[in-house]
Amino acid sequence: MKNLMDKMKHKAKVTLNQTRARVKERIYSFTGTSSATVKEIADFIKNHPDKKVTKKDLLGFTFTFYEMDLEGVHYYLEMKNTKVLQVDVHTPLEQMVSYRSYRDHYSLNTPIKFPELVN
Repeated sequence: MKNLMDKMKHKAKVTLNQTRARVKERIYSFTGTSSATVKEIADFIKNHPDKKVTKKDLLGFTFTFYEMDLEGVHYYLEMKNTKVLQVDVHTPLEQMVSYRSYRDHYSLNTPIKFPELVN
């Protein structure tokens, strides 16, 4: 029984590391570097064909919510009209990007370095 659990644990770890590597490769190929700006990530999410879009009009403002899952990675973007309010990119075990316009002091064009793979 312990051997089976060890095999399952190893397979899950290998799968997670492969997924993280694919995400990093996509981001690197998209931006040409190991970092990307919030604006670049937001544009990637908005323009991806597999995204789900929800729009809501609240208090005279149009809020748009984008979500998608690609190879085990969840992408979330929230906008008010054309302003980026929130960007999240995460796997089930790791938060890769977390941006909140009300909290984060860097601009949309500040590069965010992505975490290195930890084996």
